[in-house]
Amino acid sequence: MTFSQIAAHVQSTTVNRFDAQTRTWLFVVAALAAVFCCGIVVAPMIEQHGSPAGSLLRMAYSPACHQMPERCLDLGFGPWTVCARCAGLYAGGLAGLLLGVLTGLRIRPSFGLIVVALIPTVVDFILAFTGLPSLPNWPRFLIALAPGFLVGLLLTDAIADITSSVGPPASSE
Repeated sequence: MTFSQIAAHVQSTTVNRFDAQTRTWLFVVAALAAVFCCGIVVAPMIEQHGSPAGSLLRMAYSPACHQMPERCLDLGFGPWTVCARCAGLYAGGLAGLLLGVLTGLRIRPSFGLIVVALIPTVVDFILAFTGLPSLPNWPRFLIALAPGFLVGLLLTDAIADITSSVGPPASSE
């Protein structure tokens, strides 16, 4: 895909404004997503201080990721509760949600843009799956940010659709 084709996909993106009810729901979802993302980093810190709460928190994240320590980022407190790729997807998703909350804009990325954003992550996944060397953890985290961000935008769009269809019943006069 050439740069001009990518630019055309970006230009075909739909942009609308949110109403107050939608922004409120987006704020709630983004706040919950932020707490979720904080737990990824906080659990190893809690574990390092000997609290069983850190291990319980890590166990709560186990359905969300394989949690292989050698694939997890580590800021000196121990491996995060999810791998680098999952952390990038979740952080990118949170950024997409925050964009909707902070700007009030409804941005619907095109399918082509989503495919382009997924290519580096899919290639890295295939390399690892076939036994070939894959990227180190920090690059794996960084390339997962883009697809996560677009999924966050799609989630924002879905929340807008849901909140616009939910409201007080129409009066029957």
